[in-house]
Amino acid sequence: MVAFKAAQTPPFIENPDFRYAAALVYGPDSALVAERARDLAKNISAAKEPEAELIRLDDRDLSEDPDRLAVELQTHSMFAEHRIVHVKAERRLRPEDISELIASGLSAILIVEAGNLRPSSKLRKLFEASEQAIALPCYADAAKDISRVIDRELGASGLEISREVRAYLESRLGGGTGLARSECAKLATYVGDTGTITVDDIDAVIGDLGAGMFDSLASAVAERKAGQALSQLDALLAGGTAPAAILTILSRHFQRLHRLCAAVDAGEAASRAAAQFRPPLHFKQRDALLLHVRRWSEGSAARALSRVQNTIRNTRRTPALERELTSQLIVELTR
Repeated sequence: MVAFKAAQTPPFIENPDFRYAAALVYGPDSALVAERARDLAKNISAAKEPEAELIRLDDRDLSEDPDRLAVELQTHSMFAEHRIVHVKAERRLRPEDISELIASGLSAILIVEAGNLRPSSKLRKLFEASEQAIALPCYADAAKDISRVIDRELGASGLEISREVRAYLESRLGGGTGLARSECAKLATYVGDTGTITVDDIDAVIGDLGAGMFDSLASAVAERKAGQALSQLDALLAGGTAPAAILTILSRHFQRLHRLCAAVDAGEAASRAAAQFRPPLHFKQRDALLLHVRRWSEGSAARALSRVQNTIRNTRRTPALERELTSQLIVELTR
């Protein structure tokens, strides 16, 4: 039995270990989990010769035919030598059924895509305890995940980007990998065959994705405007943004604010300290931080950052309360 940590998941997905017949991919960010489950299936398929057949199932398929999963996992395909069954863990997928199927032996590789599972989850415990299965936790590492998206989307298009322009692009992307991937794809389409991405291209396509949609919430929190912050939170949640992505934005903002406050408290000019950030801050992010540094000290920013990080840990322990915990955090920070 091997208990994987979140940092071990991306390397495993890039180079799957075929000792395991079944994999559970889970976490609070549904877009990130879906992406990694798809990547795992693609990389397993690409490693087979010839490529494996992929079957996707969800609750609708299992409601129409309760035995469909068992049939797909235990029947040899007439059309492909290798098969992968990718199923979403919803109401009709029972851990007991999965346990019996794994114990009886699988003729296909099983990938289960799930939400944020607590350590007590039967499904998670099953995959963590089985020698034939593995559980792959997915938690966003904003900087690394965004960088990976840029590499994949722009690299596939054969476009060039300088280190400085790439740093600027990273500073403009926020709100999770799903949105970042969409924006990078639009950027690649916009640049087309010119071959080189410029700052003007980024401004034309991405606009205020980072500074507008998400950083406005962080700014309202830092300016202690409770009503505005909670209204922005409701709008983001209604639009499908995961609480985990919102907490990542708040964490990033207060990390920057704490760093800036520390520099100012040490006697450095705020504008000079802000100019030293890497990647460079978008001008709206910079102006917001220069405003907020007047209202916060190194100590108060550190306490706020600690509260954000504690909330992130608590949402991982009790994912059913992640919306309530995020709202409570904003109320506390704006008092």
